[in-house]
Amino acid sequence: MRRSGFWQFAIAVPILFLVVSLGGCSSSSPIHTVTYPVPATITISPAPFLSLEIGTNQSFFPSVLSSTKTSITEPVNYQSSNTAVLTVANNGLACAGSWDSLSSPAICTPGPVGVAQVTANAQGVSSPATTVYVHQHIDKVVVSVLPIPNQPPPTNSCYSVGQTADYQAKAYSNGVDITSTVGVFGWQTSVTNVATLNISDPALLPGQVEVTAKVPGLTPLFATIGTVNSLPIYFTTCLVQAITLAVTNATSTSRTITPTVLDTQGNEIAGVPLTWSSSNPGSVSVSASGGASASSSGGGATIIASCTPPACNSGILPSLPVYPENVVTLFVPTTGNTQSASVTVYVSSMSCGTIDNCFSTVAPITAPANTVGNFLNLPATPNSMVFNGQGSTAYIGTDSGRFGTVGLALVNTSTNSVSQLVSVPGKVLAVSPDGSKVIISDTAPEDGPNHVFVLDAATNTSPTFQITGATAAAFSPDSLKAYIVAGSNLYLYSKLDGLRTIPLAAPANDVSFLSEGAFAYVAGGSPSAVSVWRTCDGGSADTVTVPVVPTFIQTLPGAAKLLSAPSDTPNTFHLLAVAPPDIDIVGVNTTPSGCTPPLSDEAVASFNLGQGNFVAKQLIISQNGSTAYVIASNISSVLVFNIAGQTPSTIPLSGNAMPLSAALTPDSTLLYVGANDGTVHVVNTQAGGDIQQISFPEGLCKNSAGLPFGGISCNPDLIAVKP
Repeated sequence: MRRSGFWQFAIAVPILFLVVSLGGCSSSSPIHTVTYPVPATITISPAPFLSLEIGTNQSFFPSVLSSTKTSITEPVNYQSSNTAVLTVANNGLACAGSWDSLSSPAICTPGPVGVAQVTANAQGVSSPATTVYVHQHIDKVVVSVLPIPNQPPPTNSCYSVGQTADYQAKAYSNGVDITSTVGVFGWQTSVTNVATLNISDPALLPGQVEVTAKVPGLTPLFATIGTVNSLPIYFTTCLVQAITLAVTNATSTSRTITPTVLDTQGNEIAGVPLTWSSSNPGSVSVSASGGASASSSGGGATIIASCTPPACNSGILPSLPVYPENVVTLFVPTTGNTQSASVTVYVSSMSCGTIDNCFSTVAPITAPANTVGNFLNLPATPNSMVFNGQGSTAYIGTDSGRFGTVGLALVNTSTNSVSQLVSVPGKVLAVSPDGSKVIISDTAPEDGPNHVFVLDAATNTSPTFQITGATAAAFSPDSLKAYIVAGSNLYLYSKLDGLRTIPLAAPANDVSFLSEGAFAYVAGGSPSAVSVWRTCDGGSADTVTVPVVPTFIQTLPGAAKLLSAPSDTPNTFHLLAVAPPDIDIVGVNTTPSGCTPPLSDEAVASFNLGQGNFVAKQLIISQNGSTAYVIASNISSVLVFNIAGQTPSTIPLSGNAMPLSAALTPDSTLLYVGANDGTVHVVNTQAGGDIQQISFPEGLCKNSAGLPFGGISCNPDLIAVKP
């Protein structure tokens, strides 16, 4: 078969050109000389090794550079050190054998097996040589692990970080081992962070590689020679089994946290790329090295370090995250009875509904001065408002059946502006702690089958899942996974794995992850019970019998002792569940390790709030885990539960107003409550009173002229505090 290519002429310089004068004054033919610069360096590719089957060909490409590292055009000449094995035509096309012509190569006649060195040169400057191995046809490459002298094989078929293993690749032609003739094998791993590869050790024989365990995970290992790949052989760096956290330095506003990581062999390993997470990054930030710092707004957070794929326990599907045995908390104590740091409270209204010519707004309130700022117009009536943990964006959902252009609204708090994603209608259920994902549920009948959108905050793209009736969702503390509650189905979403459906034995109402991350607790899912599900593999872990299936359930930050559970250990965690007329405390004993950590649940302690069968609308827990606030639609007070002391109380709202929605400042000193009297009530949680009512003369609902919309009671029924 004839082959063509770009010609690179091997002609000595200078080059002479004959020019014919047409002017009539002279018949002489002046000679012009073209001189090429002397190159500084020449290199060729492929390099430094090449493996060729006899009778095949391969193009070489030169790179000619001047002394200033600039590419220059230069004719080059190719040379083969063994022309019986390999010849190179003038255009750089090499034949594993002999060409019929160096100037017009067309037919490559196979030659013997052997080795040749190929170089390119111009004006006395030569390139480094490429070693070409010419061999018989390879029909199979086989990789096997080699025993290492004086080192026993791993007992669990894995290698701890830093341990090494040697592998041998062999090439076969019709069942004959031709490894010695094929040259240098290429080695690669599919999951590149799991292991490092070394073929330069002088102790290694041809076809061998030294593999060093680097990051916990699993990777296929391949050997390549020429165009032939081996079947994969799997290399495992022992997975992370357990993580413990120790505070090595602490101040009132900071923590230095040091992790200890054990693998499945029980070996302590260093340098593992852990994922550090804060439950409230707006209040407490944590660095990749474990340094935690509180912000000036006060409050606090629970901090964990987890082995979260794909950075850790890489290459395993489904993913296998591992969570710490303990957590670290950082809470800045409050001083006095009033909010000391300035924060912003955002208020909106659902009152417009589908009323023609009625438009909703968002009003910012600066606390503790409680001054109302410039209103922001919304493109549609909202149904939900949730901030990301960093406080940079408020996500405002809307039902597609309501008036206006439907879609998710995004409030940028730094620019005080509103944008919209018209293709993402629904209610905002959850935002991941790292702010990267937002779950929105569209249950509007006019939209056809129900959907759940998982918005990527970086790209504003949203994979869509056909999930019917999703009403609640929560993300794991490391933001890797989320559980979505939809009636008698529980859905497990993962950034890495496919969506998983878990049928439940009974409907569920709410879901919350334990603060250390290994378990999710679902209010319902089993008759008269709270069901417990593992984060790692989605398996059922336990069921906790309760007097009444809770309406809301929420984990308490950190691990703490309670009066109802004097036997609590440092690894006892708690959840709070609202189950009118009671509030329940669920104790959890666990020391997470591996994907299926041990778990035992204490007996549920129930406390009557003394308000009868109230209708719970919202559960808010202070960031230090000391107090719970319950908003009930049929009681004109905020229900308060002292968690440590386990005593209930109430804070009445002025004018017997009925609460609609509430939000707590980061330091927990002020609770902002939207009520049916059209005002926002400011509740001092330290002094225990409704100290101020904020009205909105400009109107949270406006007409097309931007004036307050009359004829309806425009109530502040959506409230969120910027973290």
